[in-house]
Amino acid sequence: MSLQDSNVHAQFGIDEIYFHTGFTCNLLEKLQQRAILSLDIDDTIVQKHVSQDMVMIFHKRIPSQNLIYRFLQFLHQHVDKTNFIKSNTLLNEDELFSAIRLKKFVLVTHKILPKTIHSPKT
Repeated sequence: MSLQDSNVHAQFGIDEIYFHTGFTCNLLEKLQQRAILSLDIDDTIVQKHVSQDMVMIFHKRIPSQNLIYRFLQFLHQHVDKTNFIKSNTLLNEDELFSAIRLKKFVLVTHKILPKTIHSPKT
């Protein structure tokens, strides 16, 4: 069974996941303002395990930072991660807004995010 077939992200409570080779700075700023949690390249776990931007959507639960770390480490070590990322890669950034509309999500990026204090709108 491949990583893609087993819905591994669901095992971590992630309902939907989208990868992108590089969101624009403007889009990252908008996503950061709405995200319940944002992790960037300043985080050592992100430095070691993330090479693309990603958005993880949660319908029911609010994830802990530890859960996100465990998923990133798991994905980094999995032999089928390339196919999993490929099958969940977002081709059109416009599709992302309809996917995250009124949902809780976590933003993870391999770029540096501005360090601002905000409270996401729920």
